[in-house]
Amino acid sequence: MNACVLYDKRDMRLEDRSQPELGDLDVRIAIKVAGICGSDLHYYQHGKVAAFSLKEPLVLGHEACGEIVEVGKNSTLTPGDRVVINPGLVCGNCKYCLRGQENLCRDIKFMGSASYFPHIQGTFQETVVVQERQCHIVRNDTAYQVLAFAEPLSVALHAVHRAGNLFDQRVLIIGSGAIGLLVASLARLSGAAFVAITDILDYPLQVAQKLGVDECVNAQHDTEVMASWQQEPNSFQIVIEATGTYKGFEAALSCASPGGKVVEVGILPGGQSEIPFSHAFAKELDILFVLRQNLQFGPALDMLAQGKLDPLPLLSASFALPDFEQAFALARDKSKAIKVQLEP
Repeated sequence: MNACVLYDKRDMRLEDRSQPELGDLDVRIAIKVAGICGSDLHYYQHGKVAAFSLKEPLVLGHEACGEIVEVGKNSTLTPGDRVVINPGLVCGNCKYCLRGQENLCRDIKFMGSASYFPHIQGTFQETVVVQERQCHIVRNDTAYQVLAFAEPLSVALHAVHRAGNLFDQRVLIIGSGAIGLLVASLARLSGAAFVAITDILDYPLQVAQKLGVDECVNAQHDTEVMASWQQEPNSFQIVIEATGTYKGFEAALSCASPGGKVVEVGILPGGQSEIPFSHAFAKELDILFVLRQNLQFGPALDMLAQGKLDPLPLLSASFALPDFEQAFALARDKSKAIKVQLEP
């Protein structure tokens, strides 16, 4: 089978790989659509994400769906079933799993990530083998391009749940990438009184306008608006930071209202940074962090399968697997793309 294998930063190759054998409770899935995530781009460009560095060749990708083509002898699933893959395989027995914090499992095996060694291979390949419990069956004919948004939507949904009740609140999202735009859509569905979003590029803000966001602001050009948001009458009870930059995190602290919440869903870089936490102290802010998703995969998939949220305005392009270089080039250009998908 064909697979996109990352050997080092900016060194990805299309290879013919053998298909692994099935365990008793495994299933083999023919991948129909796999989305390129920001973490995939980090691995491709830098060979690492945060503290996780590439230690061996790795197939990236974790936002995927497809069709079961083979099952292990004890599996209850059936070839032909349409499934979405939950890329995080948790142990189910540790104290975090047992108290409903599966995303904090210390033994989680996450597909397409260097956080575990040997690395767990990802979904940028024609077929993958996963455990049955990672499969979410889809009973209707929802398009695969829609279903592939389940994992990023689950992260956005977890971020919104961490933020608490958004009803009748002023909500600001910093960063209008895929996660930021999904958070904005969820904020509108949650009954927020006012939803604003920022970015430093115009294209994603144009997409945000199509989604019905109340105010879309270019943080580099609309400095007066940004300054006004730092004043108490115009500040926000809830700020969700989705750029994964210290500059964005600092802006979140500045724009949050006294007694408000700042939720960091972006992956901040490693190393030290001087953050003016005096903003947070003076306003007694709650600062919350988000790691992947926690028990939100099923609810996110239900939203997509039931048509409660349409993610396709975020889909910029789709490419065949051999065209992965063009796909990654476009995905890296945030002035032209939000979400790019591969179709093995």
